[in-house]
Amino acid sequence: MGELHTLKNGLRVYIDPMPSLESVAIGVWAQAGSIDERDGEHGIAHLLEHMAFKGTATRSARDIAEEVEAVGGYLNAATSNQRTGYYVRLLKDDIALGVDILSDILVNPRFDDAEFAREKEVVIQEIGEAADTPDDVVFENLQAAAWGAHPLALPILGTPETVRGHTTAGLRNFMTRGYQPDQMVVAVAGRVDGDDFLARVEDGFSGLCARDENNQRTPPTFTGAVKHDKRSIEQTHIAVAFPGASSRDDDFFAARVFADILGGGMSSRLFQKVREEQGLAYSVYAFSDSYDDCGMIGCYAGADAEQIPAIAGIFRDEILSLSRSVGEEELGRARSMLRASMLMGLESPAARIENAAGQLFRDGRIMSADEITARLDAVTDADIMRCARRAAEGSTALSIVGAADTEAAAAALAI
Repeated sequence: MGELHTLKNGLRVYIDPMPSLESVAIGVWAQAGSIDERDGEHGIAHLLEHMAFKGTATRSARDIAEEVEAVGGYLNAATSNQRTGYYVRLLKDDIALGVDILSDILVNPRFDDAEFAREKEVVIQEIGEAADTPDDVVFENLQAAAWGAHPLALPILGTPETVRGHTTAGLRNFMTRGYQPDQMVVAVAGRVDGDDFLARVEDGFSGLCARDENNQRTPPTFTGAVKHDKRSIEQTHIAVAFPGASSRDDDFFAARVFADILGGGMSSRLFQKVREEQGLAYSVYAFSDSYDDCGMIGCYAGADAEQIPAIAGIFRDEILSLSRSVGEEELGRARSMLRASMLMGLESPAARIENAAGQLFRDGRIMSADEITARLDAVTDADIMRCARRAAEGSTALSIVGAADTEAAAAALAI
């Protein structure tokens, strides 16, 4: 386990030394995602992420890219529903550059008008690429079917219309509201001198200060609906979601184990039933998505259109079956899969810092591997059956992309 520090301005800094490595991963996260967008701001969190790399008071966009790549580094960022993260991976001797670049783009962004106009068009191309990817569309539509009028229902990228409507003033307003030090985390893992890193972060991010206004989130309600995109494609995609556990719910770990039993691997119920026994689909799995105030349990498959109602029926049948009984062996396998996935992930510095940031936002502390293992081992068959009943007895969200008998699929799901 590493060490957690809180700077005078409220910024949390997590330092996780891995002395055997020759590199480091550094990340900065802001508790500002698409869920925090207000009326007229759809897509602005993601657009802001793009613009962070487009120049500062002292660096051009090209300078930023060339400085990082001149030392063989890698720089990227990602926007999710709940937060935005900025990452750099470097060799151990280049830590100072990594901190300087990340602090510069987040404390001193320029938001040049010409760069802004170009980057809007880049994002619009990204939206078009996503729209041409059916297995992206099916999950975007699933979010819309699940969360109704809440911002969580909207695609993170925005739409071409909303992106074109954003202004640099809007970017600054969103950044001022969401990128406040007590709503941010800086984390590093790898070959790092903790004292030196902390001093560099304190110097680089001293310009961040608290503001009078910050993001206030309204918890969403799982509503459920049916969305069907009837585009003509070779394979039909189906995604189904039911109420699940939030990341702060007592059933958070149980929901993860439940999803693995249902469809987390080749030994899972859905893989065996849908693919191995009946040959209905090549790709089939289940998932558990948890947010701070809500969650969903879901299933996905890609198959020929005529197989979709049968697959939907299997989704429902297996969830109902798990609400009545859980096998000891399948429970043990699911625990083992999650435990191994966690421990393998801890071998990656990038995964370590992302995991740490998520825990700090969720719990305000870092859970040790032993504690997480104990929480997984404590999940019982009764916990799994409770998660299954929550799914089976709640509303259902159904998303289909491609040809299919949607009414038959909805009937099989008892919608």
